[in-house]
Amino acid sequence: MNNNTIHAKIQAAGIKHDQWQQAMDSKERIEKITTDQGVYWLKKAAPARGIFRYHALNLFSWLLRLPLLKAVPQPGGTAAIANEIKRLNALQQAGVLVPKIIAHDNDWLLIEDVGVSIVKTLKQQSTKQATRQQLFKQCLQAIKKLHRQKQYLSQGFIRNMLLDEVSNDIAFIDFEDDPLQVMSLAEAQARDLLLLVNSTARFFVQDQTFFNHAISEFLQDHDGAMIDALNTTTQRMQWITKIPFQKLFGHDYQKLKVGILALKNMA
Repeated sequence: MNNNTIHAKIQAAGIKHDQWQQAMDSKERIEKITTDQGVYWLKKAAPARGIFRYHALNLFSWLLRLPLLKAVPQPGGTAAIANEIKRLNALQQAGVLVPKIIAHDNDWLLIEDVGVSIVKTLKQQSTKQATRQQLFKQCLQAIKKLHRQKQYLSQGFIRNMLLDEVSNDIAFIDFEDDPLQVMSLAEAQARDLLLLVNSTARFFVQDQTFFNHAISEFLQDHDGAMIDALNTTTQRMQWITKIPFQKLFGHDYQKLKVGILALKNMA
């Protein structure tokens, strides 16, 4: 976008000059901007992640023959901004609920607020288990719907899923990287489920029957290649559920175990 277009779009969003300048000058990479017309988020370019972590994770993935665990490069800088714009546009064209792009430049992106944090609701002690169940099922349904459009997420953790309180639909955020750089579409879609399951299992440790059933429903009539990719990975991860002295690893291990067992033999 040229400077005149950027300025016009920012003004049209109701963002005042001093608000914009303050957000741009802030050291925070992500800034919330509230106006009379709505809420917006300014995302600034971030440095790329260190290369060592990619080598370590890729070695782990290779040794255990787990392609879904390959590290997805996060380029940072202008490349990450460009990738997020590309992915948001593609998903929006496919009918997926993602943030609307208001304006952008090479090193920043201004998007419209698209909902409330689901993970915060799941974490609240006052949240009823029936509400947690409903939100989890909605996330699964939304992911299956985008998969049917030959789409995929970038980081399919529950923290990147929001609830649009107007439409009651699930929205997705965070698209700075692209899994298709290192894996197939089927593997990227299987990875979506793997990340969601393992980031929500903690909320269903005492509710495993529902958890397993919801995942089983998701897999019904799904793409065969995706199911094969998921099955290969989850079967090779079963050793994690059989290690000795499990109580020594605490609650975090139990949450991981619930997630892995929930996928066992379902594909």
